[in-house]
This record gives sequence, C-alpha cells and structure tokens, in this order.
Amino acid sequence: MIAINKNIPIPLYYRVKEDIINKIKDGTYKVEEKVPSENELQKIHNVSSITVRKALTDLVNEGYLYRIQGKGTFVAKPKINRMLNLMSFTDELKEKGIEAETRVIEIKAILDETIAEKLNINKDNGITRIKRLRLVDGVPIALQTSHIPSNFLSIEEAGLIEDIGSLYKILETKGITPHSAKEIYNISILEEKAMYTLFGQKKGTPVFDVKRITYNSSGVPFEYAESILRWDRYSIEVELKSEY
Repeated sequence: MIAINKNIPIPLYYRVKEDIINKIKDGTYKVEEKVPSENELQKIHNVSSITVRKALTDLVNEGYLYRIQGKGTFVAKPKINRMLNLMSFTDELKEKGIEAETRVIEIKAILDETIAEKLNINKDNGITRIKRLRLVDGVPIALQTSHIPSNFLSIEEAGLIEDIGSLYKILETKGITPHSAKEIYNISILEEKAMYTLFGQKKGTPVFDVKRITYNSSGVPFEYAESILRWDRYSIEVELKSEY
C-alpha cells in the first residue's frame, strides 16, 4: 500500500492522478490494459472512493484513460501533441517518431465562391481540392481537406501526392513554401453517418474542427484547409512568450 502524506497541502485526488500517470509513463500500466479498480486504488493509496473517482474522471477527460461499461477503466493510446506550427502533417509526426499513413480520398477541380474569398481569388478561378485521411497504426485520426488555387497546383500535380506523400513537398518544387498561417480551432461533434463511420466512432463524438489559411512569403494565401481531428488522439500545445 502507498500511503499518501495527507499533511502536504496538495489535493489527494491530484496525488493519485500523478501516481497513475507516472505508472502509465513507466509502463507499469500498459496501453489498452485495465488499471486497478476503484476499490483496489482506494486500498493502494489509502484514500476515499470520492478521491479515486475524481482522479479517474480527470484522467479519462484528459485522455489518459477510457472506460468500458461493465468492464472497467483502461489505459488509452497516447495523444499526439500538436504544436501550432507550419510543418506538414507528415513531417510533424515523423519528428515525433510516429509513422503515419495517408489515404487520398478525393482530388477534384471545383469552383466555390466562399473558398475563393478565403484564398483572395476571383470566384471564377479554379480550385484544386484534395481530401486525405490520416491514420496511425491503421486507425483514422484526422481528415484533412486542402483547397489550393489551380494556378498554384493543377489536378495532375496534385495526383503526385500518392507517390511523394506530402502536399507541401509538391508545392515546394514550384517555389511555394509556407511563411505564416491563421488557424482557428473549434470543438464540433460528428453528426453525419459517413463521418462518424469513417472515424469508427459513435454519433455525437466530439472532435477538433480546424480551419487554416496558409500564406507564402509574399503574404499571398495559397491554401485553405479544413481538418477534423479526433479529440481523444490529439492535444494542442501553444507556446507563449513575453514581449518584454
């Protein structure tokens, strides 16, 4: 039994949380394996059921654990910590040592007045739309839909993404590189059957809904992207710096 020093002014549930997190990190509690029951954790930490329940609920909400009704609480797969940067999805995951698979669902030439406005082009100008499903360990974690003015990227050029694997690498060969971007994050829910089926989730599952406009070094927008990210597989990290 691990006796928690109750005289230290740190909430007991937080101490239980930290111990469970440490055991997940050191491999004592392994991914997809069941953690001790509430009763067992009470005995291990010598705390009340309310304290254990609060710790477990927080860990579920934070993505460390997940519950299966009638079976117990299990260790969740680790989230992908997404830094807000200009790296491509492929490069971002490679830097974290994660091998991802990309499936191109659609490459299509479209006309769309709303998207044309976001790209600051005439509504009659063609747009190349590329829809890609991102998978890690065979599990869909993101659906990304990129819109590029067709004078920057033709349908034929977009088709190279199957071989090259990165949209930004194709654009780089044309002298187009990201310099800045504006990104908006919202929480949405999966309502359409095609969407929650695609992700293997239930209707009403929350997701990150991300909208992004990317600009080149001249300040010209060259991509408008819409992304759906699984909330249980992503966390968002923002680095803040003082101006002083």
